[in-house]
Amino acid sequence: MAFPTGIVDALDPARLRLLVEVDRRGSISAAADACQISQPSATKQLKTLEAAIGERLVERNGRASRLTGAGEVVVAHAARVLDTLQGLGEELDALRGAETGTLALAASSTSGAYVLPSLLQCFADRHPGVEVDIAIGSSAWVADRVAKREFSLGIAGETELPAGVRVEPFLDDELVGIAAPGHVKLRRGKAPVAELERWTLLVREPGSSTRAVAERHMARSTYHPANRWELDSNEAIKRSVQAGLGIGFVSRLVVADEIERGELVSFRIEGAEPMRRSIHLLRPDDREPTPSERAFIATLSDCCAVNVAGCTVDAGSIGKR
Repeated sequence: MAFPTGIVDALDPARLRLLVEVDRRGSISAAADACQISQPSATKQLKTLEAAIGERLVERNGRASRLTGAGEVVVAHAARVLDTLQGLGEELDALRGAETGTLALAASSTSGAYVLPSLLQCFADRHPGVEVDIAIGSSAWVADRVAKREFSLGIAGETELPAGVRVEPFLDDELVGIAAPGHVKLRRGKAPVAELERWTLLVREPGSSTRAVAERHMARSTYHPANRWELDSNEAIKRSVQAGLGIGFVSRLVVADEIERGELVSFRIEGAEPMRRSIHLLRPDDREPTPSERAFIATLSDCCAVNVAGCTVDAGSIGKR
C-alpha cells in the first residue's frame, strides 16, 4: 500500500511527541520543556510537521496554543503511533532477554497511598528492570489522563468515564464515617441522622470518587448536612476530624491505622446501606498493553489477594478480555 509522501515525512516520533505535548500542556514553550528542547527548535519542528501534513496544526494565541481540527486528528493518531513504537521497543528488548521499559501509571489519592505501595513492591521484586512513573490525582483526573493516553494504566474509584477507557474492577472498598472519639453519639457503631446534622461535614474536592460515592449514598438517606467544608486530601480530612472540626466519610483503608490506635472512631449512617464501591484498573480500550504494562497487570492479579484486603480478582484474571 502506497502512502502520501507527506504522511511518511510526518512519522517522526520526536515531532509527533511534540505535537502531543502541545495538546496536553496548552503551549509550545511547555511542550518544548517536556521534550527537553528549546522553544525556537520546537517552533521549527512544528512548522516542518505542518508542511509535511499540508495543514495548519497549531493555533497560537499569545503564550497559549491550541490544536486546529487537523491537529486534533493528527494527535489522535500520533498517540497510537507512539504507543506502538514503545511497545515495539519493549518487545524487542524482551526477545534479547533484557526486560526494560517505563510503566506510566496514574492513581487516585486513596489507591495511590493505600493500595499501590504493596503492589509496586511485588512488581519491583519481579521486574527490577522496569522503571515506574506515578502521578496521583482524583479519580476523574485519572480517567481523563488515561483517555488522553498521558498514562497507560490507571487505578481509580468509581467515576464518570470518558470515551476510550476500559475499566476492570479488582477491589471492593467501603467508605465509613469518621469522628473524633467521644464527639458523635453512636448506637452499635451507627450514627442517627439527627446526631450527624449537628456536625460540619468535611468532603473531598470535586472529581473525587470518595466524595461522589458518599454524596450518592447520603442523597438516598434523610441526612442533609447543615454545613460543609471542602478539603483536598484524605490526610487533611483525617487531621481535621481528629481536631474536632467535623465528621467525614473516607475509605476504610485510609483510617484503619487511626481506628486501631483509637485516634478516630468509624460509623455507618443509621438506617442507610453501607457505602460500598469498586476500585478499578483503567486502560485505553483501543490499544494492546506493552510488555511492561502486561507485567503490571499480571502482578496486580497475582499479588492483590495476598497483599490487599478486599481484593476480588483471582490470580491471572485481570486483563484477559
